[in-house]
Amino acid sequence: MILIFAAPLAKEIPLSCLAGILVIVAWQMRQVQHFRQLLTAPRDDIAVLMITFLLTVFLDLTVAVQVVVVLAAMLFIKRMSEVTNISVVTREIRDREETVDPNAVSNRQIPAGIEVYEIAGPFFFGAAEKFKDTLRFVGKPPVVLILRLRDVPAIDGSGLNVLGELLNRCKADNTRLMLADVHSQPIVALQRSHLWQQFGEENIFGNLDDALAKARDIIEIPEDGN
Repeated sequence: MILIFAAPLAKEIPLSCLAGILVIVAWQMRQVQHFRQLLTAPRDDIAVLMITFLLTVFLDLTVAVQVVVVLAAMLFIKRMSEVTNISVVTREIRDREETVDPNAVSNRQIPAGIEVYEIAGPFFFGAAEKFKDTLRFVGKPPVVLILRLRDVPAIDGSGLNVLGELLNRCKADNTRLMLADVHSQPIVALQRSHLWQQFGEENIFGNLDDALAKARDIIEIPEDGN
């Protein structure tokens, strides 16, 4: 409110007073020790820090903020893609936490005609692109494709778009697409989009066991796999 209504009064402040205030503020903000500690951060963070510093000193603070916001967003996308893993498991599901996970399924056999993909990490833009690249190497389309999302805490619009592309591809290949172990945020995101109706509630499962049982019914294989 002061900036909006009292800004014209700032011209009455002597520049010498403003200069003294700026000198004190700059001295208090120097934080040399903190700056040195930041230089021990990952190289990507150091690059963003130095770009911010140089742009602020030699160009303008406004330019520095605009450029660094874009760089930080790109760095975030890169890191999200790095922490998100996509793996395909055929014939046998291998649980990374089988030693501590009471629901480990490493001893379960996946019948021919069923494939299971697992995504671990937030399904954001970077991860969505990685998933699309992974799908390019898929050979013969399976009868049933199960996408396991137990380690996906969140999904954004890019992830939903990739799911829609995958659904359309599966329909073209006559493949039944199912989602398993879906958390609350992805469920809400699907419900708010058109994908919930396109997937069909009968193809979205709270756990992998139910999805596998449904897949066995589709390919007409009994529970014992014989």
